[in-house]
Amino acid sequence: MKRRDAIKRMGYAAGFVVITPTILGILNSCTTEVAKWTPKFLMPEQAEVLIKLVNVFLPKTSLPSATDVNVPEFIDRYVDEVFTIEDQQLFKAAFSNTMTKISKHQGIEALDEVKDSQLKAFLDEHLMVKDEVDTEREANPDFKGKTTSEFLNTIKTMTIQAYLTSEKIGEDVLSYDPVPGAYYCGDLESLTEGKSWSLD
Repeated sequence: MKRRDAIKRMGYAAGFVVITPTILGILNSCTTEVAKWTPKFLMPEQAEVLIKLVNVFLPKTSLPSATDVNVPEFIDRYVDEVFTIEDQQLFKAAFSNTMTKISKHQGIEALDEVKDSQLKAFLDEHLMVKDEVDTEREANPDFKGKTTSEFLNTIKTMTIQAYLTSEKIGEDVLSYDPVPGAYYCGDLESLTEGKSWSLD
């Protein structure tokens, strides 16, 4: 399936998430150009890795990339402003652990030199999907933190949610009606050419 079609229909997968006014406020205030962005919570090296990760998840095609709609800035601010102190500590520890594993996996010292192809290879090995066994969790079921796979899935989920909720994607990609005046009965294919509603 082409990425544009996948994004149009992703609303189904992410539709269960409740986006509060606070979260929308954070997202809409993330407008800094990625080259000028200074993270609030993450260390600079972590921010560099986050930028690369989100762009591996959602690279630029005919649609904007994740960084084009300020996803890294949103994730950083969300962790800083919404997570509890305990969750922040777990997030930071999981991020550090993941960065160490990326370095060892790719045999590189400076993570700002990691290439997209190297990150993809790392994700292929460590990002578990439904019904796959997380060997790290299986080996230590009482571990209170996040395994590498759990951390990467958290980043992936936050990336997709922020991307789909961004103003640019909501207005330019998904079906957008800022002031709905009437309700229609029918299937999504005939009403919006298969696009999810951006304001659902």
